[in-house]
Amino acid sequence: MKLKSWLQEAKTKVSSLDAELIAVSALGFTGRTDIILHWDEQYDFTEADEKVKKRASGIPMAYILGYKEFFGRNFKVNPNVLIPRPETEQIIISALGIVDVEKMEDVTIIDIGTGSGCIPITLKLELNEEGIMSDVSGTDVSAPALSTAEENANELIADVHFFRSDLMASIENLPDIITANLPYVDKSWDWTSPELKYEPALALYAEDDGLIYIKRLLDEVYSMRTEELESETFVEGMDSKPRFIILEADTSQHDIIIEYAKERKFELISRNQFILTMRY
Repeated sequence: MKLKSWLQEAKTKVSSLDAELIAVSALGFTGRTDIILHWDEQYDFTEADEKVKKRASGIPMAYILGYKEFFGRNFKVNPNVLIPRPETEQIIISALGIVDVEKMEDVTIIDIGTGSGCIPITLKLELNEEGIMSDVSGTDVSAPALSTAEENANELIADVHFFRSDLMASIENLPDIITANLPYVDKSWDWTSPELKYEPALALYAEDDGLIYIKRLLDEVYSMRTEELESETFVEGMDSKPRFIILEADTSQHDIIIEYAKERKFELISRNQFILTMRY
């Protein structure tokens, strides 16, 4: 079958964009512009047909293609990890803004619940491009997720250390910046996409109106900071060093999170789309 005929048929089952992306992936093209160049050529569409069936059934395109673009880079994704969203890119922008405003020449960053590793890997690479020294890590409770994150770090040549941790449990020292896109979806919400059923529930859903993990993280960071200040090895003046936490959550949850954080001495710095940035 010619490519143009296959596309016409595929577009009756899935969107035009999805059909073209599937064709590019299945036929080994470098991009969608190749479709025009090979419009009248014959191909075997067995693989493409299978991908169209998957897409028509509701499986997210990122899982069908095996990657998702995030901050200009492609990250490997699979059903073990959450698909990176455009709104999460604001975490990168917020973290880089902190480094710039605070004039940090070196910075330590830990991403909690890292999934595909898109946040810490992107931060490491962006900081490298700016010539800023950084020690960047990512944690997750899921071993398969950590494996995917490590694959992405190797593919993108990013020196990021990944390790298993339940929130702050395996972290000894507080970094300059904590980033976290933790599970925050409440199962009772009726406005979420039906495609979420294909993504890992562990990375999506949380009890207590979606806030149990975010509250736990704030509690644990507060506890670590308190212990640090009360430690016999505490050096006077350390309490003036600013530290930051950047969280993603639904906008409907922000007021509750801000109030909860305020009670634990976190100071709101910015509230941008889905992202909250706080100093502590």
